[in-house]
Amino acid sequence: MKRIVSIAIATIAICLMSITSDAQSGTLKLVFRVPFAFNADNTEFSAGDYEVTQPDRLILMLRNVQDQSSAFEHVMPAQSHKKATGRVRMVFHRYGNEYFLYEVTDGSIAATFDFRESKDEKRLADSSPRLQLKAISVHVDGASAIR
Repeated sequence: MKRIVSIAIATIAICLMSITSDAQSGTLKLVFRVPFAFNADNTEFSAGDYEVTQPDRLILMLRNVQDQSSAFEHVMPAQSHKKATGRVRMVFHRYGNEYFLYEVTDGSIAATFDFRESKDEKRLADSSPRLQLKAISVHVDGASAIR
């Protein structure tokens, strides 16, 4: 009898662990065309098509579809519910001809993430007038809009 109870408890524990690990991994999967080179955190990326996935709670993987290069980036949950507009987009900050990934979203607040400001972006923000800062949204179809 003790053996059956032990097996039942072990089975329940294994089932709970697999449910927990599945719940933690994100289901985010977006594909974007970015027509310019950009930085995310302290990583440089070339222009091209990118797949964005969420392998863990506050980690996003950016993978270049053409050359298969990829990087894992630490992100933060969106700081404002106003960012969840229902539109899929990537938002960049622009200083001169340099672009920095600022936000990725599938349109929902649960999958809206802010990227950390890199050392280069901080340096450029401190040395550039604030008027030069622009946000550029790149939508799924590759169209970009400057705000």
